[in-house]
Amino acid sequence: MSRILVTDLDGTLLGGSPDQRRRLRDALLRHPEVTPVFATGRGLASVREVLGDPLVPRPRWIIADVGATVVDGADLTPVAALQERLRAGWPGADRVRAALDRFPGLAYQHDVVQDGRCSYHLAPRHLTGGLTGAVEALGCAWVYSGGRYFDVLPPRASKGNALRALAGRLAWRPEQLLVAGDSLNDLSLYRLGAHAVVVGGAEPALLTDLAGDPRVLRPDLPGAAAIHAALEALGWLPADREPTAPAAPAAPGTSGAPVLNAGPGPCGSRAGSAGR
Repeated sequence: MSRILVTDLDGTLLGGSPDQRRRLRDALLRHPEVTPVFATGRGLASVREVLGDPLVPRPRWIIADVGATVVDGADLTPVAALQERLRAGWPGADRVRAALDRFPGLAYQHDVVQDGRCSYHLAPRHLTGGLTGAVEALGCAWVYSGGRYFDVLPPRASKGNALRALAGRLAWRPEQLLVAGDSLNDLSLYRLGAHAVVVGGAEPALLTDLAGDPRVLRPDLPGAAAIHAALEALGWLPADREPTAPAAPAAPGTSGAPVLNAGPGPCGSRAGSAGR
């Protein structure tokens, strides 16, 4: 059975010491039956830069732009049919920017290459009902991250919806998936009924939202080390000869095959992320 590791980048796969990241990379190289998939808020141009890092495993698929982009990791070409579905209803960046230009404190991220989304900097005091209402009037979704980032997205775009669409295309079942993240930006991934791990140092609000969820492992380890521990706890990787703190045990009864259930969420969703 194929096993799919779906991981955020900043604070998650890229988190931890170089030795911890190297151990995870090497373990994945030794066990190609575990397929890496990236699910990130970064745009594709930024993901390309990450792929130049020798400690980063090569992904088979990439979900980028907070779920608005899906590409083949082998050649970085779009998965056109899925991407079109995720971007359905997008009014275009020009219309979004024109409609939101009047709101104070909203600063467009000119230094970020964006595709199928509009990303801004926004202080918490400027996150108002008027702003979110204007986004919803455009027929768009929004996520607010890390007390700083405000992303306007197509109504169907999210990391979870992108993964759900990719899983449907490739006939992946929830028990084949391990999702890993560190912030509310990743919350939609945790709504799929898959195995899950929250890495050490995660955003407290994510832990609050997932409190009591028995499927979620919570090893007190940073990024790559937490992912490695979760893969071991599931039996997807053999126990490492180097000791690591144990992950919380998986809950009984989580090995079934529920249907992936992350459908389109409300436009006014919230998310947080220390990185992107």
